[in-house]
Order: sequence, then C-alpha cells, then structure tokens
Amino acid sequence: MTETGPAGPGRPPDLLFCRRCGESIARREFLSARALLLEGRAFCPRCVPATLGARRAARLAAGAGAAAAVALGVAGFVLLDGRAGAARAASAEAAAAGRAAAADARALGARLASLEAEVRGLSAVVAAAAAAMESSREDAEADGGRIDALERSLAEAEESLDALRAGRAAGGRLTSAEEERLEARMVEINAGERFSALVALTRGSGEPARRAAVKGLSDADAIVRRQAAILAASLAVREAVPGLVDLLEDASPLVRESAVAALLSLEGTDLGYDPLDPEDRRAAAVVRWRDRLAKR
Repeated sequence: MTETGPAGPGRPPDLLFCRRCGESIARREFLSARALLLEGRAFCPRCVPATLGARRAARLAAGAGAAAAVALGVAGFVLLDGRAGAARAASAEAAAAGRAAAADARALGARLASLEAEVRGLSAVVAAAAAAMESSREDAEADGGRIDALERSLAEAEESLDALRAGRAAGGRLTSAEEERLEARMVEINAGERFSALVALTRGSGEPARRAAVKGLSDADAIVRRQAAILAASLAVREAVPGLVDLLEDASPLVRESAVAALLSLEGTDLGYDPLDPEDRRAAAVVRWRDRLAKR
C-alpha cells in the first residue's frame, strides 16, 4: 500500500492500492464508503463485496464449526448417556434375572424337600406294610403251629383215652400191687412201656401211681413227660407242681401244653403262660411261676 498524500488520525491516505486486485483507490472512495479500509488493508469498490462475502462466509463457517462441535459434543453426551442408560437397563435386567433365578432355586429346593419328605413317608408306609405282612406271616405260622399241636394233642389224648378205656374194661381200679408193678416199669428202656404204664396208672390212686407221675415228668422221652403231666392232673398230685413248672420250659410244645393244663387244674391259674408264645414271653411267665413257688 503506497500513500500519495498526507493522512491524519482517522483520515484515510490520499491514495491506496486494493489488497485484492492491486488497483489504486482514491481517498474520495473511502469518504463515500465505496472503498473499505479493514484492519489496515484497503479494498477497492469492486472487491469490497467479495471481501465482505468472504469474511461473512468465514464467520458462518466458524459458527457452523462451533455448532458442529457443540452438536458433536451433545451427540457424544447423548451417546454416552444412551450407553450408560443401556448399561443400567442391562444391569437391572440381569439383577431381575438373578432374583428370578434365586426365587426359582428356592422354589426348587422347597419342592425337592417336599419330595424327599414324601419319599420318607412312603418308605415308612412300605416298611410298616412289610412289618405287618411279616407279623401276619408269623401269626399265621404260629396259628398253624398251634393247630398242629392241638391236633397232635387230640390224637395222643384219644390214644390215652383208648388205653384207659381198655384198662377199665379189664378190671376197673388198680390194686396197690398192680400200681407197684406199673411203677416198676418206669425204668424200662422202651419208652412205649413207660408210656403204657403211666396210661394204666390213671386207674390208680395210691402212692405208687403218684410217685410214677412225679418221676415221669423228668423222663427222657417227650411222650412220657406229657403223659406224666396228664397223670399228675388226673390224680391231683400237688407235689408234682415244681416238676410241672420245669416242663413249662420243655422243647416240645405238646409237653408245655400238658404241663400248663395240669398247673391250671392244680393251682387254678396259668399266670398268663401260653405254650405257643415266643420264648421271651414264656420265660417271663416261668419267672412268675417260680416266684409263686418261692413264696410258699
């Protein structure tokens, strides 16, 4: 820019050259506002519109850039906030799913506990049913044993009755000598002879018959012991009571049955003894019998 005349403060120089096109600009152009002096640079009337347009465009561009920056910042914030919201929503969903899973687990645990209780209850029912079946089987076996024992007892009673009838038919009551001869047969080796002697002695009433009854209670053969118990009851041999109590522990149920029948006849009670009861119950009744004898 070249000055051609003096210039004072606030007054443009006499002659300037355009910053854009290089054309000279007279001072009157500035005074008429057709030319533009901007930031120490001169622009001719032809270049003023372009210069102003360029500055306006720059300002607009700067504003647009700032707006874009603001928009980007807002968009970034929205994006971040959206992601944070999505993360919070996902976290809330995960927490809800965890609570639902925990509730399901608790419900499943409760159901399992209920099923286990049902299984234990069914197991108890099955065990009780099995025990009842076993008890019924044992009762049935016991009843069967009782029936068998009674049938054998009936057969032996009929045999003894037949022998007694035969003896009575032969002569009625025995004499003392006959009783002694029959008592002497209690040492015979043949158990049948000892048994027949006891059957025949049911027609007696003397001391030989009573002694034979007491002796027969400790015989080695069950059929002889049983017939001795029957004879003791028939002759009311009270001195036979201790031997009869011993027979309550006999291995033969037939002997035990005849022994308790004789005790009932002689003592008027059986003290709750049943020959077909289990061993422990029979043993308890035997204790009661021995206590009874001890108090005499």
